[in-house]
Amino acid sequence: MPLRGTSDSLARASRDCKGAGVASALPRCRPSGYAGGRERPGRSALHPHRELRPDTRRFCPLCGGTLGLQPVPPDGRREAVCEGCGFVFYLNPKLVAGTLPCRDGRVLLIRRAHAPARGKWTFPGGFVDWGEAVGEAAIRETREEVQLEVRLDRLHGVYSYPGVSVVIVVYLATVIAGEPVCGSEVLEAAFVAPAEIPWEELAFPSTADALRDWVAGQP
Repeated sequence: MPLRGTSDSLARASRDCKGAGVASALPRCRPSGYAGGRERPGRSALHPHRELRPDTRRFCPLCGGTLGLQPVPPDGRREAVCEGCGFVFYLNPKLVAGTLPCRDGRVLLIRRAHAPARGKWTFPGGFVDWGEAVGEAAIRETREEVQLEVRLDRLHGVYSYPGVSVVIVVYLATVIAGEPVCGSEVLEAAFVAPAEIPWEELAFPSTADALRDWVAGQP
């Protein structure tokens, strides 16, 4: 299971494919508003300029009390602690689940409708909900974004980066039902072959790394 696509062979695969267009792109999709799943705005679209960081924590999420930095056992690291109830406000990364939906040797990419990276290409995915299994979240996000039913085949990779507040878990998946219909978070969708990946138009480092790993695994 790769943690990140960093080998020379993967880099060569990337360079060989750069500049290729999305030759099999579908017509631009309309927002569907379909009744088959939870149609909801992307979380990045709700507050696109707000981010919870160590320097933006202000109040306790349990009682609303003021936070102060205090050493916390066992190692004495200074954390944000509520001065009222004593709650320790650890700032942990958010978990994102995504899929690489494959069909006939091609992988589905979507073009984002919202910031960040509006208009750029990535794979279906989104935040894992409270109490939800990671694999279930990957299937749900794929259904919500493009109305495809997928079967998870195996874990493809886990991608994380210094200074980035999310960890991205990506599964290889097989499309078992449906044709791509774009929800409100997606401008366009396309099944692309390895040589058609638009490397210069990808949304995030995790998008590029996951696709390089996918290309490297193709026969």
